[in-house]
Amino acid sequence: MSFNIRYDNAGDAENRWDLRKDLVYGVIRERRPDVVGLQEALDGQMQDLRAAFPDYRFLGRGRRGGREGEYSALMLRTDSLEVVRQGDFWLSGSPDLVGSKGWDAALPRMCTWAVLRFRESGDEFLLMNTHYDHRGEEARLESSGVILAKSAEISGLPTILVGDFNATPESEPIKRLLTAGFRDSFSAVHPRAKEVGTFHGFDGETERGKIDFVFVDSSWIAVSAGIVREHRKGRYPSDHFPVTARLRLR
Repeated sequence: MSFNIRYDNAGDAENRWDLRKDLVYGVIRERRPDVVGLQEALDGQMQDLRAAFPDYRFLGRGRRGGREGEYSALMLRTDSLEVVRQGDFWLSGSPDLVGSKGWDAALPRMCTWAVLRFRESGDEFLLMNTHYDHRGEEARLESSGVILAKSAEISGLPTILVGDFNATPESEPIKRLLTAGFRDSFSAVHPRAKEVGTFHGFDGETERGKIDFVFVDSSWIAVSAGIVREHRKGRYPSDHFPVTARLRLR
């Protein structure tokens, strides 16, 4: 699952975190994904999630280092996965510099990654979770280049890349990933789907562009995929619909 949970913003009024966090928990509990890539989680939200999901391990740090700023964190089911290696890098010309900002980005952006091992089979894979800048067009394109370079540097393992890319499928940043061999699991399963919007601003609109993805390389088969649009009495867990995929190693 990739899930932009919307940062804790008191200005969201009836959609603020303390009034919708149970909806977020419900989405995750109902599906119990092996891995969740979170975006926009502030430290207080991370603490809430850790308390709500003691059977998951959490990885990552704030984009300004330590607990400062939004996390692009990973949630991992400890009964099915173990962590072999883990780390973070920033989407900039100096990716190993904590808090670095790249190109025309409005804010520091980052990627949290882990090499994981299935407890049952012993197979290993690389999982990466990111959140591209919302303003910088050049930054989004260059961020794809950083992601590709770092994924090759970290491992030659089967790879899953999840996140909020602030870019639609026909955009150059996404084309760069697709050209390099990644595939969108949702479009692989639903090639003719039309209402694919994932950002909705708490109004449930489905026709805005798809900017949240579960990308996979050629090592994976997408068995199923979905966009989670559930709500409770017109109230939504976040201003993004989470996206899911059930994957199988070839």
